[in-house]
Amino acid sequence: GGPPAAPEAAGEGRPPARLSRAADYCHGGAAWDISALRADLAITRRRLRIAAAEGRRCGPGRGGLEGGDSASPPLPPPLVQLVGAVDGVADEVVLTRGEGEGEGEESWALRTVVVEVKSRVRRIARPPALHDQLQAVAYSLMLRAEAAHLVQTLGEEMDVSPVELHGPPMWHAANFEAHVLPRLRAFAAAVQAMRADVAARVSYLCGDDRWRDRLLRERGCGFLVK
Repeated sequence: GGPPAAPEAAGEGRPPARLSRAADYCHGGAAWDISALRADLAITRRRLRIAAAEGRRCGPGRGGLEGGDSASPPLPPPLVQLVGAVDGVADEVVLTRGEGEGEGEESWALRTVVVEVKSRVRRIARPPALHDQLQAVAYSLMLRAEAAHLVQTLGEEMDVSPVELHGPPMWHAANFEAHVLPRLRAFAAAVQAMRADVAARVSYLCGDDRWRDRLLRERGCGFLVK
């Protein structure tokens, strides 16, 4: 009676059973399937619920832990929403040094690292391009990881570049906060302002390069001007 159902139809709407830890979730660009996408969606929804709960609990007047207002208004919508799928999350063993009485004593600890995989066609970049590092940094900050591993493959060749958020030479976390986020906010605000103002939108689209550069500078986006 009719064609057989697709193998994934039986599990539609349900993530795979084995999702007990973040490290259990790992998929690469060559292994995309419907189960991996459902798992990614389930993890994203869970993290959004956690973030919303923390937002309601933090700060005075927002249901803080110490005398906050439980009936506070909902948080405003985010100015920017980053959408993507992380290639992997893993646990890494690192060497640490004790503090206090045990200062200087070495021990081992686990930390979470984000794994971002890039399949190259021409060559492997050493060091990786800055925009690839910033992508790994953004994922790491959202997942509260201290580092990422940027994996580049070219045929049988593979290169793994650690991306540390809180160490030299790039000090990514501090520089992301100081340079990337302000520009991201300015760009998002400019786009929203253009969308809300038809005249400004037409003026930008119909202007020459000098006029567009002027409008970008006026809206705090001079970094986009060549």
